Amino acid sequence: MIPDYLLSAYQNIPNDRPVSVLMRHSIRYPITNDAEIYTAGLTPEGFELAKNFGQWLSHSYDFGLFFSSPIGRCIDTGKMIAAGAKKQRPIQEIYLMGHPNEQGEYDSISDCLINGLWQERIHQMAAYLVPNGKHREGLNFYFSHDTMIVLMAAYWLGIDLREPGKWPQYLEPFFMFWENNQLMAVFRNEKFSLQETYETYKHMLIGFPN
Repeated sequence: MIPDYLLSAYQNIPNDRPVSVLMRHSIRYPITNDAEIYTAGLTPEGFELAKNFGQWLSHSYDFGLFFSSPIGRCIDTGKMIAAGAKKQRPIQEIYLMGHPNEQGEYDSISDCLINGLWQERIHQMAAYLVPNGKHREGLNFYFSHDTMIVLMAAYWLGIDLREPGKWPQYLEPFFMFWENNQLMAVFRNEKFSLQETYETYKHMLIGFPN
């Protein structure tokens, strides 16, 4: 069974242009200590869900590029989605798509939401999601973590997801695409214009791989 929140999330996404999809990995084993933050893998249910979801997506969307956090459960999510869709896609690992607190980036969210002074590394993370001519038509996936979605929702939308009940769910997506020369996002079935944020920070939005 594919959860309803995933089925509804893709109802209003364009299929005629590049779309960036920042996605949390599939269902993982519980994390009980600091080491397991990096080692916890997908459960059998997590593998099955990702594969079934890839098959479902392939009926309506083309697939573009695949990027991933270097942590295994994210890479495996990408592999299973590709397998379910019967697509051959290399997965490029991006260090910046890992847990976003190595230099206190995640811990700085509250201050940044007030003053708008995001760290350079956060701008670099955000830059990967902006379709810029190097993405391919279709869904360009970024398999990452709940903390990354929380950080990007704060950066792009000014939304704080750290409260109970707002936390990103497994495979939950954050979409970005261009529409009529405006940078747009769709998150939790709501559409947002990102143009003001993009114009404010575009001189910092560098870092997409060649």
